[in-house]
Amino acid sequence: MPTPNILHLIAALAAGATIYLLQREARGRSLSPGQLFAGLPFALVTALLLLAMQSPADRQPVLWLAGLAGGTAAGVIRGLFLTLQLDRMYSRLRLPNGRDGLWAACGMAAFLVAAFAAALAGPAIPFVEPGATGAVAACAGYLVGRAGTLWRRSLTAPHSTLH
Repeated sequence: MPTPNILHLIAALAAGATIYLLQREARGRSLSPGQLFAGLPFALVTALLLLAMQSPADRQPVLWLAGLAGGTAAGVIRGLFLTLQLDRMYSRLRLPNGRDGLWAACGMAAFLVAAFAAALAGPAIPFVEPGATGAVAACAGYLVGRAGTLWRRSLTAPHSTLH
């Protein structure tokens, strides 16, 4: 039976940091345009660590890349249609309906737990760990695509006064 190691703890802490950093955005609070990217390094570290922790026989990088690409495409589409309020005077922005980023981060944490449980169960459940790893990559890709699109839209968005 495999035992948990320090990488499991680091991946769980990175997923927790992603959730923590996206809470302000989910509450509809104003933030600087750079804060759109605050949780992304932690989300990507979580996805990469989960891929690296799989045994080489079970690792499926094509599934991981497909999840990352599909999540990025979904994030770009969501970023195009998400309401964005920008105050150019103070360089602040607000996402009134921005809870989807927090939901994606929570989904990433749930899939991370599923991957850990499948890894601890051993070969009894052969397809859960690669599938959960692809789902974590999809959640991370969603956050990256959404933040990149929102940042690009913030460059040309009209001014609105935020109180």
